[in-house]
Amino acid sequence: MSKRLDRRLVAVMFTDMVGYTALMQADERLGLDKRDLYMSALERHHVAFGGTIIQRLGDGSMSMFPSSLDAVLAAVAIQRELAVQEVPVRIGVHVGEVVVDPERLTGDAVNIAARIESFAVPGGVMLSDTAYDQIKNRSDVGVVSLGRFRLKNVGRPFELYAVSADGIVVPDPVALEGKGERFASLPSHLPDPAAPLVGRVADLASLIELAREHRVVTITGPGGVGKTRIGAELGRLLAPEFLDGVAFIALADVTDPAQFLPALADALDVKEAEGRTLREGVVSLIGDKKALLLLDNLEQVVSAASEVAGLVESCRGLRIVTTSRTPLRIAAEREYPLAPLALPPSSDPDSTESLMAYPAIALFVERAGTTRGSFELTPENAAAVAAVCRRLDGLPLALELAAARLRLLSPEALLERLDRALHVLTSGPRDVPERQQTLRATIDWSHSLLAESEQRLFRRMAVFAGGCTIADLEVVCPDPGETILDELESLVDKALVETDGQGDRLRMLQTIGEYARERLEAAGETREVALRHARRYAQLAQRIRDGIEATDQIGSLEHGIAEEGNLQAALDTLLATAQHGDAAASEEGMQMCGDLWMYWHIRGKNLTAREYAGSFLDADTSNSPTVVRAGALLTAGLASWALGQFERANDEWAEAYRIAAECEADRELCIGAFCQGLGQIGFDLDTGLKWTRESIERSDALGFTWSEGFASTVDGILHTVAGDLDTAQTRYSSALEIQQRIGDEEGAGLSLGGLAQLASIRGDLAGALDLYQQSLAAFEAIGDRAEEARILSEMAWAHLRHEDPALARRDFLDSVQAYTDVASVRGVGLSLIGLAATEAVELSPETAVQIAAAAEVYAHQEGIVNVYSDETPGREFVDQARAALSADDVARATEVGRRLTIKEALDLARIPETVSV
Repeated sequence: MSKRLDRRLVAVMFTDMVGYTALMQADERLGLDKRDLYMSALERHHVAFGGTIIQRLGDGSMSMFPSSLDAVLAAVAIQRELAVQEVPVRIGVHVGEVVVDPERLTGDAVNIAARIESFAVPGGVMLSDTAYDQIKNRSDVGVVSLGRFRLKNVGRPFELYAVSADGIVVPDPVALEGKGERFASLPSHLPDPAAPLVGRVADLASLIELAREHRVVTITGPGGVGKTRIGAELGRLLAPEFLDGVAFIALADVTDPAQFLPALADALDVKEAEGRTLREGVVSLIGDKKALLLLDNLEQVVSAASEVAGLVESCRGLRIVTTSRTPLRIAAEREYPLAPLALPPSSDPDSTESLMAYPAIALFVERAGTTRGSFELTPENAAAVAAVCRRLDGLPLALELAAARLRLLSPEALLERLDRALHVLTSGPRDVPERQQTLRATIDWSHSLLAESEQRLFRRMAVFAGGCTIADLEVVCPDPGETILDELESLVDKALVETDGQGDRLRMLQTIGEYARERLEAAGETREVALRHARRYAQLAQRIRDGIEATDQIGSLEHGIAEEGNLQAALDTLLATAQHGDAAASEEGMQMCGDLWMYWHIRGKNLTAREYAGSFLDADTSNSPTVVRAGALLTAGLASWALGQFERANDEWAEAYRIAAECEADRELCIGAFCQGLGQIGFDLDTGLKWTRESIERSDALGFTWSEGFASTVDGILHTVAGDLDTAQTRYSSALEIQQRIGDEEGAGLSLGGLAQLASIRGDLAGALDLYQQSLAAFEAIGDRAEEARILSEMAWAHLRHEDPALARRDFLDSVQAYTDVASVRGVGLSLIGLAATEAVELSPETAVQIAAAAEVYAHQEGIVNVYSDETPGREFVDQARAALSADDVARATEVGRRLTIKEALDLARIPETVSV
């Protein structure tokens, strides 16, 4: 009876000392020493991990282990030890069934393990796919896939893996050589990257997951966003997963959808054959193989989408990634809109460290370094670099072209020229497609793919500034009786127009918008479309006014903020037209200025208000007494008042009231009356009170509730200044009831601030601070930063008068920041007076006098300050500081203070930080 064979499932390991024969010929003693080290390590680690050496083959060995994990751990230990001793060894491991004899192993697994070891590299550990299967769920063993290979005299292809661990060499899959060949059934040819791909780590991670989960992935985005580059890099990263090949098919030169399949077949080397179509030939080649097709620039032949759908339906292992400026719209597709690179917000401090974290900045700096080797991001050029990248919307092609200009220009000089970016960004590499050599050529390519109606909508959208809604677009852009939704959808699909996350707003990248404006000008449509745009946003200005003066104040402010660019563009259009003698444009412009009066005031845009109102009033050569002229004068007066030009404000308000009376304009009379009351602070309180009484009575009779509340607040201010605190309390309370009822946050903030001031005067600090906090919350809700600054300053004075200089200092400094935010040097100066008073209270008279001298310089400059008093607070504190010094010391401190910058004055006022020791 024959002896039963000892069959086992084991991990077979082959090892080989590389270069042993040549070493023996060169230095026999060294060769023997190295071999002894090799065999010693082999034996020791086989014992440690349960392995059995079956054969020693001169400079190699064959052994077996109970499991793949034991074999891998032993192999890693062997290689680490021999690496220190500079003994080069290759190791291959395969798991399979063998027949075990005392001095040999037999079976296919032995042959396969030997072939695996032939592909290994010195210092590396190579595994078959079956060996990998036993350890793939182990988190403590790192493994890298190297691709699929045909092994010599082995039936099936094997996927090979390399162990990745400290001290272990991982080979380049492309360079592997051994007893067999790399398996790839499709021509795999990816374009070599001309430069590193910067800033796309997150996009690549997302695309890898999409390509694994979906049959077709389309990378969309505007021209120049980098679709081709990221598609090629995606192919490189996915190549180990698609062992039957990754093919990159460039379709930029294919303009006829009927040529799609011939181009694909040619790239895949599918020959024409009698009795079969090219499509059948492609399907036959791919079959059920696991392959990846990268179809680049598919937008010209996007109508061939049905062919793409047919391929993935027929070839179950096929994945397709396309790059296109428009999606395919097939069932198997998942679109990935590739956005421009992330930019730093305008509020970023522009430090070099923080800026380099943004991909757009990193790309610009990297390409600039290639262009001009000495270029670095520095504190001196950081702001200009950030502004260049923002101006170019983070579009990679634009950034690369801009960086190329640094051969001649500094970042600052480049920025100055980017108002006409399409004329500047024209120096791309000559070894890229012509459409990618200039920004204009890239956008031309996209524009050429549009139908005539799409081109018309595209150029007309150039009149919008900062984006628009679909409703606004439908009013401004189409001709009478025309609909544009299909064309708009096409522009969005082709990435020439972007939508926000909610789909509510549409916008163009700035460079695309510049191109569209050129097209609009060339079509001779600029004036007509711009006037349509202006009239649409003139209507919006009126809705904003109506909302602020009714019950939708916050919503109206938010709407205005979203459309601020369009409102300004509308005003610019109307002003330019009015200045050329168009009376209708002059009327519409004055109407807009009058409608935006309180919006501009709350937003701290008093300079803007004065400039536009004044310009339209000057353009109105008729000087006719019209309601719109009265409205523009009310706006001009409020801006002048907020900027400290009180007499000018009173003249403008008086003229507005006179015209309103002549026109019997009830709204303007109500507003004109309380404005004139406000204007009498510091002049004639009795006259001011007559004006506010008139406004309250007119507003009540008219049912103009907002105006009644506001007039009551102004009346309370006047009574406070007059010293009639009880009446002031009554007026503020009456106003507050109205304002809270209708949601007038601006008016409520004023009334609460007035009540807080009364509480402070009466010595009720806790009550005052509570009311001030409520006032501050109202102004924060509406976004009136100038009023926030005033309230913070008043809170600080309350703290100071109640002998809490630390809290006073905090609030004064917060007030300085708020005034800085609205660019009010005058306001900063007034808050510096408070900081000087704080120093005086803390018995630092010299510092107090220095800060006070600086404050006097800045408090007389222009800037937004809402003043509801006829006296400058804090004077007594500063006088006490001066009295504590000699005349010479006062003179010296004053001279020093007058030369201080704002920063230097603030540094004096801040408490030094304690230093830990």
